[in-house]
Amino acid sequence: MTGPTTAPVAPGTARPPWFSLHTLRRRQIVLLAAFTIVVEVLNTLELVPSVRIGALDLSLATIPAFGLAVACGARLLGRSSHRWFAVAYWILVAGALPALLVAFLRQGDGGLWVSYVVAAFGEEFIYRLAIPMVLALILHQAGMRLAWARPSAFAIAALWFVLLPGHRDQMTHVSSAAPFIAYAVLAAVVVYRSGAVLPMGAAHAVSNLLTALLWSGSTTENQRAVSLVVVLVALLVAYGRPRRLTITDGGELLDTTTGLSVRSLDLRDGEPVTATLTDGSVIVVEGDVGPLSAALRRSTRNVASDSETAA
Repeated sequence: MTGPTTAPVAPGTARPPWFSLHTLRRRQIVLLAAFTIVVEVLNTLELVPSVRIGALDLSLATIPAFGLAVACGARLLGRSSHRWFAVAYWILVAGALPALLVAFLRQGDGGLWVSYVVAAFGEEFIYRLAIPMVLALILHQAGMRLAWARPSAFAIAALWFVLLPGHRDQMTHVSSAAPFIAYAVLAAVVVYRSGAVLPMGAAHAVSNLLTALLWSGSTTENQRAVSLVVVLVALLVAYGRPRRLTITDGGELLDTTTGLSVRSLDLRDGEPVTATLTDGSVIVVEGDVGPLSAALRRSTRNVASDSETAA
């Protein structure tokens, strides 16, 4: 039988958040996200030049957006309660993208493949990462509860995404806006729930490429629809029901719903795994808790080490 795993906080070892390396890195990431948004706004207003990537001119904000993604690192892979479904999704995408590249190369449009893939990931980094990150922080600082600030930020970013000039140009009537709205809602929900920015970017890239092939007459509407449904269903199965807990850059466990740290895990045999948060509330944890338990033990050792050093 395994009892609760607890991470005690030693008296006198807490450091002011301003001097925390983890917090400093987070501030740097937020500043980079804000800079990305400013460049995107200037690009929308045509006050800065576009950047040529592949065969198309893309938003200049694509460059800082990719820098933001690099700064965020592996966390953009998201959280999945179904590890093997996530592996299957990436195998599917890893096969789809090269297959679509072959189709574009046969048309002599390899540059377009690069453009659509970079554009897809760039838009996800801007509209599912940078904008929600900064807006949620602003709304929270303005007094809105975090539980409302994050979904509100994703909703605003989704609306902005739908109203992009390139999207509006494709809306010849009211009903033609439906696919853009549906995709924006789906992407916002998936990333809000799981943080799966990179998986969403891969699905976005496949969607862009299939649409381009449809425009060129290289595929049919039915083939595009079936292929896209397969990719999106695989995405939803893998990331639609994520782990509630995540591991921060500082090695701590965090509840993504409340934003509170985890104080302890109850791993007793025959009982549902539960986590006690710093406010004393208890939540049920689903999925594989092995990595989470290991992270909590590391956090405990780090706190103890800091306590001994301070002594």
